Amino acid sequence: MWLDEANRTAEFEPVGTHPRYRRLGLARAMLLHGMHLARAAGTPHTTVACLGAPGHSQARGLYYGVGFRELTRDAPLTKARAAG
Repeated sequence: MWLDEANRTAEFEPVGTHPRYRRLGLARAMLLHGMHLARAAGTPHTTVACLGAPGHSQARGLYYGVGFRELTRDAPLTKARAAG
């Protein structure tokens, strides 16, 4: 979790669980704990970057299940400048 104190927001990114430990509630517990810490730090907003969400319905279900809602499907694009 990234805490941006200046803008009073927090972001979960990346979020993942090793395949051997999936479906045990670990990601949910981690998200809820992080959200609690963020709220205690005075951040009224927490976001999660889930760029692969359309292909990962379980991830979307996890995020929706702990209270996140979709704000946008836009993805920022960047391109590195060529050397020289």
